Amino acid sequence: MIKINNPAASYLAVLDFATRSGVLNPKKLKLSLLFILISIFLLGGVSERHALACEFIRYSSYSEIAPNIFSSSSFNRSQNEKLLSIIKAGKSRINNTFGSMLSSPKVVIAATEYEASEYGSNAYGNALLTPFSQCIIFGPKGQNIDVVAHEYTHAEVHFRVGWLNHYLKIPIWFNEGISLLVDFREPYLVHNIELTQEEINSVKEKTTDFFSGKNVKKNYQAARIAVDGVDKSRLYDNLEKIRKGQDIKSAFSL
Repeated sequence: MIKINNPAASYLAVLDFATRSGVLNPKKLKLSLLFILISIFLLGGVSERHALACEFIRYSSYSEIAPNIFSSSSFNRSQNEKLLSIIKAGKSRINNTFGSMLSSPKVVIAATEYEASEYGSNAYGNALLTPFSQCIIFGPKGQNIDVVAHEYTHAEVHFRVGWLNHYLKIPIWFNEGISLLVDFREPYLVHNIELTQEEINSVKEKTTDFFSGKNVKKNYQAARIAVDGVDKSRLYDNLEKIRKGQDIKSAFSL
């Protein structure tokens, strides 16, 4: 039985099985894949080629070292085992902070910055969240518990509210701030942050410029302080309110 949490990934899995078993002929496969291509590019733009590459990761040189987790062919068995241990610890941190996760994103672990860039990530990590799927990429500097917990939280928030609500109702500062609640890197710990209230408030006005310019680090710090009052034990309950129609201010009493 196939449990469909990720429509695009599940569709591709069915296509793969149907083609190998002879149920679906190559011509129909091409038409089906063309439909997926057009849909992704129309809804997400050309930049979604990275998400498409992630969907086809199983046909690449990457190895599936655990269900939905793919690592570069440059890693040996011992390294893969260590990576899986780190991922397990990062997910446990989320479970212990917010409650049990429901999302199951596809994960790509790159060995070099170049490999990471091929999937739309920097040297640390990135979460590709589309109408169809979730894909997390971990670069060579992001293979640690903090970055793993951070990126998996992005995927969990996206899964809980749905793509459209995530796009329309979850501001970047909130999304990054929530992820920093389980990211214990030194610059983002509350006792290491010194910002004015004006600086904290100003980050709430930022959109994509959150990630550009010379104050990116400060933006993350401000986002972390801005969510400090969020009740971690009720995060999922409040995200459900957003899924059902509330805005973020009413759902989280901001």
